[in-house]
Amino acid sequence: MIPTSASSSTSPASHAGVAAIVGRANVGKSSLLNALLGETVSVVSPVAQTTRRPVRGIFNEPGLQIVFLDTPGIRRATHALGSLLNRTARGLVTGTDAVLLLLDASTPPQDEDRGWMQKLARETSPILAVLNKTDLGLRRAAYEAAWAETLAACCAEEPAFQPPPVAWFEVSATTGAGLPALLADLRTRMPAAVPLFPTDVLTDDPGPFFIADVIRVNVNVRLKAELPHAVAVAVDRLEETDAETKVFATIYVEKPSQRPILIGNHARMIRDIRRAAEKDLAEIYGKPYKLELWIKVEPNWSRNYWLLKKFGYVGA
Repeated sequence: MIPTSASSSTSPASHAGVAAIVGRANVGKSSLLNALLGETVSVVSPVAQTTRRPVRGIFNEPGLQIVFLDTPGIRRATHALGSLLNRTARGLVTGTDAVLLLLDASTPPQDEDRGWMQKLARETSPILAVLNKTDLGLRRAAYEAAWAETLAACCAEEPAFQPPPVAWFEVSATTGAGLPALLADLRTRMPAAVPLFPTDVLTDDPGPFFIADVIRVNVNVRLKAELPHAVAVAVDRLEETDAETKVFATIYVEKPSQRPILIGNHARMIRDIRRAAEKDLAEIYGKPYKLELWIKVEPNWSRNYWLLKKFGYVGA
């Protein structure tokens, strides 16, 4: 667990609930979660589908707790792992107290956006349509039209269809614009309840999974074109002292030919990945991290249930 840097409250919250953050890949779900919490609990990268497992970030203030679910980004599935991540994301919205449908305001609606609209149109949870990246552009009318088309199609299929309530927000996770209004609305939607988690906890995400994400992101940033969807990381052991934390981790690839790509000429690639991950972890945790990395060839790891569980992609 990563403790919040804010002062904790031991008194029970009078309102608490769950808000799922959903949307297609690379719309900024992890960035929004981090911005709302003011801390890094979900790894951010320009590479699509960085988030492969649900990450819970916990917002606490006197009288209120909001448990945010950062979900894997939906994209057209071209492999077994992509199909698994899509099913995981869609299954997380049912029963939540609010759903934040994150949309990239700087680009036109995509098929994956419309797919989420079709899914959420039949949900009972309140929907907050959050137009992110407004610092790069704003195409609100196009998204509102896509939502209206979705509701019209639902009404045509089901004459008794009742559209869910939806509220529109314009935000930028980068600049912070619009986030206070979004939080203010969410406060009104959380039901009366005691806290779902201790009020001095920022996330229940296991540290080894987070560390593995940081390593994998540094692999993907450098080798996404050469190793698309082929890499997974597992932390095998942690050795912690007051001075530093040593991490022993294994990077999994699917084919023997991928191993030398990851190592690089004179081992430069794996060294650069290690150093960059150590730097990122030191900045996040505020203490030195030293990594020992191994590479293992595991054919079809994306179809192996026990490995997927080891990586945190199922059973989380």
